[in-house]
Order: sequence, then structure tokens, then C-alpha cells
Amino acid sequence: MKSCVNKSDCNLIKGLTINLLTTMQNNRNPLIFIVEDNPVYNTLITEVLKSKKYRQVHSFHSTEECFKKIDLNPDIIVLNYAYSGFTGLDLMRKVHESRPHVDFIFLSGQNDVATAVKIIKLGAADYIVKSDKAPQVLVNSIEELISKEKRISLKKGLKYGTIVVLLAILVVILTSLALAFFTNIFAS
Repeated sequence: MKSCVNKSDCNLIKGLTINLLTTMQNNRNPLIFIVEDNPVYNTLITEVLKSKKYRQVHSFHSTEECFKKIDLNPDIIVLNYAYSGFTGLDLMRKVHESRPHVDFIFLSGQNDVATAVKIIKLGAADYIVKSDKAPQVLVNSIEELISKEKRISLKKGLKYGTIVVLLAILVVILTSLALAFFTNIFAS
């Protein structure tokens, strides 16, 4: 990079660029967990997402099974609200304790507005009622989450880029002043 003042500045800029590119790549192809106890519906949702070019889709038949794989760091978890024992809401609360960035989309047969409002208020990104249109609504919801993440990443990138440019300018100014100062001392 010709505009770098010194090697450490160049390494800083390269590091920020790599971080931004990695974030954008993850946004284009998020790791999605599907948690659905109905095998037919689980397969349907998984295959619909894969047909829409989402390559990183893992399916689970229980919240417990999903939680065992949480160290894979999913970006989005699609799940049902009602399970016996460890519910979808329990999973969301538990995951958000250590991974608040994970988005949850509830895909449920419960067409209850109060439940949907409660879940959204507790941190879910979306609540979709199972129907024949639910798979497409789910795809739209995931696309909206990805778009939102891209906007956030872009804002962060612009902020970091601005800071790096300002620091580089400051270094150039200070170096120029130091050179001018020392040149005047030795010239006298």
C-alpha cells in the first residue's frame, strides 16, 4: 500500500480490511440452525433455504440437540416456540446470555398475537406463523436480517476507515513537523 506512512500503519489497514471482508462474507452466507421436531417440516424448511443458496444450514430435531452445537456460532436460529421441557424461548434466553448477536426467528403453529408480541419483546427478530406461505416469509425475514447486518457492517467499516485515515494524516503531519523542526535546528 503506497499510502501507508509506515509498516505498522499498513498492517493496521490490512487487518481492518480483512475483518470487514470476513464480516461481509458471513453476512452473505450466514450459518443457520433450523430446530423443528416435525421431520417433514424440518426437511421442507431446510431444503427451501438451501434452494435459495443458503449453503450453511444445519437442522436439529430438538432444542437440546441444537444447544449442544451452539459452539459452531450460528448467525440465525429458526425454531418453534413450543417444545416439551426446554422450549424455544428457553433456548433463546440461554443462547443470548453468551451470544447476544444471534438472531432468532420463531416459526410456530401458534397464531397467538400475545405470544408473538412477548417473544419479539424478549429479543426475537421475527415470529412467523406456520402456513403454506411460511417458507417464503422465512426467506424474506432472513434476507432482511442479512441486509440489516450489511448496513451495520458498512457503518462500522466507514467508522474504522475514517479513524485509520485520520490517524495516518496525523502521523504524516507530526512526521512533517518533526522533520521541519529538526531541519531548522540543524540548519541554524
